[in-house]
Amino acid sequence: MTAANPHRGQLGFEVAGNRWVFAFTTNALCAVEEEFDLKDISELETVLATSPSLRTIRKLFRIGLTDCHPEMSDLEAGQIMEAVGGLEPSLELIMRAVEQAFPEAAKGGSADPLGAAPKPKAGARGTGPGSTKRGAKPKG
Repeated sequence: MTAANPHRGQLGFEVAGNRWVFAFTTNALCAVEEEFDLKDISELETVLATSPSLRTIRKLFRIGLTDCHPEMSDLEAGQIMEAVGGLEPSLELIMRAVEQAFPEAAKGGSADPLGAAPKPKAGARGTGPGSTKRGAKPKG
């Protein structure tokens, strides 16, 4: 069984002697966008805030498990949810995994994952318009 790696946003838990790893990785978040027909992942908050159905929570639970447990089905995810303690503890795991996926937002930070990248310093090597040409020496 795969061990959870919190540095990769993974959340491990044990149920009835079985270890599970839950994570909203890039692939899992893409699956969430596809499953719920979201324009972008920022709409996930709306899905969770508008009293989600049991089917919605079970789908999110399954998607969170599929990165480390690719054969996970909705039925098995529902059984694990029951073993965890039902709706409330399952939703808590989902929310903790979302916080792991977006740590800046969880800490009340101002980081915007969809925001623009910082501008490179003038004369810096790279491929952008502010970079120096190959073989050229930076001014200054």
